[in-house]
Amino acid sequence: MTETINFDSLLILSIFAFLTPIFINFIKKFRVPFVVGEIFVGIIIGKSFLNLVHEDVWISFLSHLGLAYLMFLSGLEIDVDRIRIGREKTKAFLRILMSFGMFIISLLISYFISEVLYNMNIIKDISFMTLLFTASAPGLIVPFLKERKILNTEYGQAILIYSLICEFVCLIALTFISSTIMYGLTYKNFLFIILFVTAFLLFKAIKGFSLFLDLSTASFRGLHIGVRAAFALILVLVTISDKIGTEIILGSFLAGVIFTLILDKEKEDLKHELDILGYGFLIPIYFIMVGVNLDLSAIFHNPSSLANIPIFIIIIFVVKLVPSLIMSLYFGINKAISASFILSAQLSLLIVGAQMAFNLNIISSSDYSAFILTTVISCILFPLCFDKILKKDHITELPPSLVHKISIMEIIPLNEELFDKPLKEIRFPHNFRVFIIIRDGLEILPTADTKILKGDRLIIAGLSDKSQDILNFLNS
Repeated sequence: MTETINFDSLLILSIFAFLTPIFINFIKKFRVPFVVGEIFVGIIIGKSFLNLVHEDVWISFLSHLGLAYLMFLSGLEIDVDRIRIGREKTKAFLRILMSFGMFIISLLISYFISEVLYNMNIIKDISFMTLLFTASAPGLIVPFLKERKILNTEYGQAILIYSLICEFVCLIALTFISSTIMYGLTYKNFLFIILFVTAFLLFKAIKGFSLFLDLSTASFRGLHIGVRAAFALILVLVTISDKIGTEIILGSFLAGVIFTLILDKEKEDLKHELDILGYGFLIPIYFIMVGVNLDLSAIFHNPSSLANIPIFIIIIFVVKLVPSLIMSLYFGINKAISASFILSAQLSLLIVGAQMAFNLNIISSSDYSAFILTTVISCILFPLCFDKILKKDHITELPPSLVHKISIMEIIPLNEELFDKPLKEIRFPHNFRVFIIIRDGLEILPTADTKILKGDRLIIAGLSDKSQDILNFLNS
């Protein structure tokens, strides 16, 4: 039997998703992040207070899809183009190296603190809690930095890369530990490898397919074929993640990385289309539902769990503060401390990890509720501290990547296989177009049926970083 849709709750969600940013704009003095406002609104209309929204299978689906979509957009925000460019390779390598160093320091500090808590009988498993305290929240950081126009800066990219490393190393490790506790060391512990192999094969297949079909061509105008491809890829990897018992955010993030590796000049246009659906509908539903599902009454019934909340908040901050000081070498002490605040803001993984810990009897039900409230407090408190402390001097957006520059070339083709063939039958390298054919001193504007003859000179335009591809193609 098909479950009916709870239109009343869906209507309330949609109305508050629309009203929340309007309300926040009225209180600009406090600079409340939109995602924080959405979580807070969810608390008001959810289980803790008014209880206006009742989750059903459809709302749950939209909320989970919103989380998956958010992680997809997080993967899409990584500027991999700069790693391919000579002058930027060193900076990109140092940024990644710095992020890994920060992660290792976070892990060591978290392990030391977890050992102390274990000896005080506050926690029951050192390794699990070490990873939980080290986790980060790119799902919160991406929209937050994007809202403040910091994401597309050296500073913003450094924060994003570090948060992604924390998120996904901890996610994989937590899944591994959880599986080991439940089943012992079996093949199930390593099923997540299937997801990475599938993502790699999909990347290779899509890249090869793009040589034969340009999805930006006029044949698909008005059909938003890129958005369709994005959703297809997200759902393929999310479905595989679900089947092998891995969190769906890992699959959706890999889908975003695949897209950002493949897309060229149309990347910004497609990101704009994807942002409309994500930040306009799906993502607000996810953040509001985080607040809706929080039941504060369960926490207030246990004073000892309430006392743990400030301890957890301090631990989360300290774990991010010490490694963030490394960033002062590149960005100054103000931005390093500011980064530690926004990196301390928690969300999805702390919630997921706390649920896993509760199911494994590592923490009690009251401690689970305390972790959830800690998450909400952190994603309200720390972004506000970031805004209060950060000085935006010397933060400028990165210049457009060279990979998007156009190169115009005049070439006499030597490849005899191209002669006497209509242009429509020639599979030129992706993103190259023949604009003019010069024949016997005359300039010809070609159509799909125009043939290339021996001795023709071609005026061709395409992406500058792919120039060698077209030269090899025409002269092979």
